[in-house]
Amino acid sequence: MKKNKKKYLQLLGVILISFLTISCSSGSVNTSEGTNSDSDPVSEKVLPQVQTLEVSNVLKTSAVVNAKILDKGSASIARRGVCWNTSGSPTIENGEFLNATSVKGTGEFTTELSGLNDGQTFYVRAFATSDAGTGYGEEKIFTTIRIPKPIVYLDGTSFDSKEKFEAEWNMLYPWGSDHNGSARMFAENVSLLNGGVLQIKSEWTNWAWEGYSTAEPKLRITFHSGAIHAKEQIKVTSELPYWEISGDFKAPIVPSSWPAFWITGAWSWPPEVDILEFKGTSSTLQNTVTGPAWNQTVWTSVLTAIPDATTTWHNYKLTMEKVSSTDVLVKMYIDGSLKTTATKDYVGKPFWLIMNMQMEGASGTTTDNSVVRTTPQYFLGRNIYVAATPGE
Repeated sequence: MKKNKKKYLQLLGVILISFLTISCSSGSVNTSEGTNSDSDPVSEKVLPQVQTLEVSNVLKTSAVVNAKILDKGSASIARRGVCWNTSGSPTIENGEFLNATSVKGTGEFTTELSGLNDGQTFYVRAFATSDAGTGYGEEKIFTTIRIPKPIVYLDGTSFDSKEKFEAEWNMLYPWGSDHNGSARMFAENVSLLNGGVLQIKSEWTNWAWEGYSTAEPKLRITFHSGAIHAKEQIKVTSELPYWEISGDFKAPIVPSSWPAFWITGAWSWPPEVDILEFKGTSSTLQNTVTGPAWNQTVWTSVLTAIPDATTTWHNYKLTMEKVSSTDVLVKMYIDGSLKTTATKDYVGKPFWLIMNMQMEGASGTTTDNSVVRTTPQYFLGRNIYVAATPGE
C-alpha cells in the first residue's frame, strides 16, 4: 500500500511540474509579443548613393555619361540613368532624363545621350531610383561641338524685286552675249514676274541679219534670248569645304530649245557642272566635266526624264564637298532624289553660276516648221539658293 501511495505522489508531482512549465511558457510568450508590439522600430529609408564619373565622346549632338552606384540604400534599384538641363542642378523633375544604356555587375552604368543641340552647354547628373526615393550624383558640365552655320549668298529671294536682283546678279554671260548656240543674249529678254519668278524669253529673229556667234561653233545668230550670272563666285576650299546650290525651274523641252542652270570655270574651261540642261527633249542632263584642257575632257553624265518639266516646278540641286586636297565629291538631285555622284578635281577652282537659255547647237537645228520659230519659249526660275559651310 505504501509503495502504491509513493508512485501516486510521484505521478502527481510530474503532472504539477508539467502544468507549471506550460503555464510559465505561455505567460512568457504573451509577455514577449506585448513587448514587441509596443517597441518595434520603423525601418529607415536610405536613398541610393550614386557617383557621376565622367562625360566622354562629346560630339555635335551627342555625349556619353559614365556613372556608378556606390550603395543601393535601403531598397533595390528600380531605375538608373542620367538627367540633364541647361540651367544647373538637374533632376528628373526639372530636366530631361534617360535610363542607362548599359549596366555592369560592378554597379557602373553608361547612358548615351543624343538629339542634343549643337554648341550648347549642358548640366548633367547620374541618378538611381528605389522605393526609398531618387539619389543623385555629382553635377558635370559639358558643351557640345558647334555645327558651323552656312554662309548664305543667295537665300531664295533674289528675284523678289529689281533691287535685290541687281544687287546679286549680272545680266548676260560672264564673258558677254554669245555662246555655243544660235541665240544672242539680251537684257530685255530677262524679266521678273510676280511671286519671285525670273523669266527668260527666247524668240526667233525671222532671219534678221545679226552676224555670227563669237563663240565656237560660231553659228549664225537667229534667236534672241537671255542669260544671267551670280555676282558671287563659287569655290571649294579648306575654309569653305561644302557648298549647296539649288533652285526651282520650269523649262521648255521642245526641239532646239536649250535651257540650263550650271556652273562653269571662272579661270578656264573645264571645269563645269550642269545642274539642269535640257537639249530639246523631255529629259535633263546632269553633267560634271573636268580635264587638263578644253580638248581633253572627262565627262560624267546622267539623264533623267522629266515629262512635265515645262508645266510643273521641279527642284534641281548640287552639293560639293571637299574630300581631299584636290578632290570634291559632287552630288546632284532632282526633287530631293539623288541622281548622280562623281569625284572631280575642283578644289580651289572658282566657278560662275549661270542661268540661261541657248537655242539650236547641241539641242538640234530648226526648220520652217519648228515650234521655236513660231512660238516664243520661256524658261522660269525661282528660289535660287547658294550657301557655303565653313570648315570646322
